[in-house]
Amino acid sequence: MNKSTERPLKRKANTDNGSDTRRQKPSPSRPSSHRSTSTSSKTASTFSNVKKKTSPTTTTKKIPFWDAKGKMNELQSKLEETGKEVSEFEKLKDDLQTTVHDQETILKEAFQKVTDLETTINSTKERHSSELNSIRQKFNVQNQELVQQNAKYSEKMSHLDQEYEAYQTRYEEIIQVLEEEKGENMTLKATVSKISAAYSDVDADLRTLRMKLESTGSILEQRENEIKRFTDELLEQDTLSKEIERQLIEEETTRRKLHNTIQELKGNIRVFCRVRPLVGNENNMADIRVFGEDSEHMELREQVSSTLGRTSTKTYTFSFDRVFAPECNQSDCFEEISQLVQSALDGYNVCIFAYGQTGSGKTFTMQGPPQPNEETIGMIPRAVHQIYKVTQQLKQFGWEYTMEGQFLEIYNESINDLLGEPSDYSKVKHEIHHDKSGRTTVTGMKTVILDSPSKVKMMLKRASQNRATGATNINERSSRSHSVFTLQLTGENKKTGERSSGLLNLIDLAGSERLSMSGSVGDRLKETQAINKSLSSLGDVIQSLVNKKEGSHVPYRNSKLTWLLRNSLGGNCKTLMFVNVSPLVEHFNETLCSLRFATKVNSCHVGTAKRSIGK
Repeated sequence: MNKSTERPLKRKANTDNGSDTRRQKPSPSRPSSHRSTSTSSKTASTFSNVKKKTSPTTTTKKIPFWDAKGKMNELQSKLEETGKEVSEFEKLKDDLQTTVHDQETILKEAFQKVTDLETTINSTKERHSSELNSIRQKFNVQNQELVQQNAKYSEKMSHLDQEYEAYQTRYEEIIQVLEEEKGENMTLKATVSKISAAYSDVDADLRTLRMKLESTGSILEQRENEIKRFTDELLEQDTLSKEIERQLIEEETTRRKLHNTIQELKGNIRVFCRVRPLVGNENNMADIRVFGEDSEHMELREQVSSTLGRTSTKTYTFSFDRVFAPECNQSDCFEEISQLVQSALDGYNVCIFAYGQTGSGKTFTMQGPPQPNEETIGMIPRAVHQIYKVTQQLKQFGWEYTMEGQFLEIYNESINDLLGEPSDYSKVKHEIHHDKSGRTTVTGMKTVILDSPSKVKMMLKRASQNRATGATNINERSSRSHSVFTLQLTGENKKTGERSSGLLNLIDLAGSERLSMSGSVGDRLKETQAINKSLSSLGDVIQSLVNKKEGSHVPYRNSKLTWLLRNSLGGNCKTLMFVNVSPLVEHFNETLCSLRFATKVNSCHVGTAKRSIGK
């Protein structure tokens, strides 16, 4: 019974939920809802009455446990009451089922009405939507047509505005021009009146000008004759200028020949002697006298004591091409050798070397001091400066020169490149070669193009840093090697087609010294022995040249120095030796040795130097 009672209630709850869900939509039938409401109220009142009847009586008398009959009666009465309640509940159930059935019927009707309304709304919506879309399409087409027409109209209006502005501008210009022409017309009228008045004056001036023109014509004719005469003179001057240029070239050639003749008359091997001045705290100067018309003689005097204790003066006299006293400066020395530098430019091989004992000023003469000025710069930079100056002057004769420089040293019978790296001295082996033309070359040497005097300065500085020097008892900074600066001069004359090739060797020999005087030990001793050996070989070569007979042998190969100077002493070369001597009394014997050696060199006679020139 309980299950049958609960089932209609659940259905009612579901029905109420369904009705609540659909209650948002409007319901067209109001009478059905009223009927369901009255039925529900009736059922509720019936349920409340049953509940009141079935509630227990609070005044029931309690029956003792031993009264079985009373209990039976009580149970019988309760059974009857319960039967009544059951019948009432069944009646209530039937009423509830009837109510639920009525409500389901009402809901079905409501659902059907809602479905019909939705169908009607959807059909109406679809019909109106299709009409609305067609209206929208028509509107869009008409709108596009209106936009296109509006654009065309706007474009046409812009063109019309532009034309209007152009016409307006043109109209204003025409008005302005018209006003200007009116003003000009008035001005022209005034001008015409003035011109008419001035015409008579101009006519008179014209007659005067015609008269002047006739006189000017004769003057112009005279000017033309003068111009013609001046042109003829210019042609003559041009011809004369060419002739002068040709004569200058011939005179330059003649100058070269005469210059070479003078140098040959002076001797292709010459010896200059230079006595250095006292320096520092030196004051014990020997008795040295320079004399002669060209300062070509010198005399040395020495006080000697005999075995008897008598003192006498011993005199030594020498003659050279030129002797420079201590007061002579670098410029005086270079003035004499500058002619040989010119010979190198003319295409001859020239060798200038300095010989003398340690501390006699050889390096000062050839290179100058470490920080030179215009008065103290040496023969090498002066020679290069002269070459630059002369090459600039020779450009007017068509000569163009290129200069290439090399710098080497002979140290302990080994050749080192002073322009290279000292670390490569033991790795690179240099060899000396002499060709048939009399040119001497050394293999593996670095060559520098000397296109400016500053490069010569840098080259001399690098060579001075790399050159081997050391301290001895005679000189605290003695050159321990022979240095050779070689300048190759190549010239070309574009006007005459001539080419020349000259070579200038500037050599600074290491100082000659006796072992007893130098106090050299260790490496210094080995260096001194190598220097003295090479200088002794040089003396043997000079002696052989002095006593040379046809077919006799000259020992050039005894040392690297003599082999390098082979073409300078006995070949096709102009040679000048600077013998440098010290003025001090303690160096008197070394000075005599140097002067005697220089006398041997001065007595040498070599062949005539030949110029290296071609077309």
